[in-house]
Amino acid sequence: MRFLISYPQTNWDYAKFRLNRIIKGKDKSSDVFTGSPGGKIQLLEQLEPLGKFRLVDEIYPTKPFGMEYVAGEGLYFLTGLPCCVDGTPGDEHILRLNDQGEIDLEIKHPLFSQLRSLRRTKNGLLITSSGIDAILEVDLQGEIIWSWFGTEQGYSTRYGGGERTIDHNIDHRNLCYPGRLQTTHLNSAIVDPYDESKILTILFYQGKVARIDRETLELDIVIENLNGAHHIRPHSKGYILANSRKGEARVYDRDFQLLEVIAGTSPLFPVKWVQDAIELPSGSHLIADCNSFNLRERNQNGQERTFNTRMPNRIFQIEPVSDDFIFNELAHSHFTKD
Repeated sequence: MRFLISYPQTNWDYAKFRLNRIIKGKDKSSDVFTGSPGGKIQLLEQLEPLGKFRLVDEIYPTKPFGMEYVAGEGLYFLTGLPCCVDGTPGDEHILRLNDQGEIDLEIKHPLFSQLRSLRRTKNGLLITSSGIDAILEVDLQGEIIWSWFGTEQGYSTRYGGGERTIDHNIDHRNLCYPGRLQTTHLNSAIVDPYDESKILTILFYQGKVARIDRETLELDIVIENLNGAHHIRPHSKGYILANSRKGEARVYDRDFQLLEVIAGTSPLFPVKWVQDAIELPSGSHLIADCNSFNLRERNQNGQERTFNTRMPNRIFQIEPVSDDFIFNELAHSHFTKD
């Protein structure tokens, strides 16, 4: 099988910035990186379960986070720098790289702020705009067709204290929103695969998964007691997510009851962080063990195969693609290495 992995930050300056926060115990919500983060999307191949991973190719978009490959349409992904100083415009946006290697779609919007996840829907694209604590669905012309703002649905208290309101009519790409100014840092949203009238999202600061009614915007908390979670996804048994700070993936049934906890890193590693996890057709799981810079495949018997991503490359997302997916010369021409 072939799959993509995205790296939003690939340079040493960012690695030093992050290490400085961890070692010195700085307020992790208030610092904002102001340099060039780099960025990369790699195409990997694995020919058999627990087989060797082979790096096929890579391109270098700036700061890619969420992505999804849709057969017949292409690769949708988030790219661009966020605002790092108030008044300095960010340029976060959505691109589609089609199977011919052309950029045939670009979507920008004033409500795009610290974009984290992207999923194709029947009517457009569902994204998390973490900087403004919002889930936005845009059509392919870039118009907002559905939205949910945490600040208007019971989550108006900033992580750093104080109340927050969001003005829908200003350009948030000009404003810097570090974590202390956010209320949820929601970072993943999908249409519930078992009930398309519902949206599932991760409330990062609250350690919860919420299920939102598309029509009423009301939410129910369906999973609790998470620690820095990311990437809620469908699973053959129900759902899977990365419980990042615990260094594990968690599998839930369709009633959101915990079925399995899958270790995603060495129990001896001091600062655990699993960013993403997906189920493979073989029944094993691919796990992004970021702080040890490893992609791990683990099967039901605990056996594993690893691919080292090499410092300072921290995986953000794993995304399956078709077996004939490639980056052709035209795709390379769009995204050259700095």
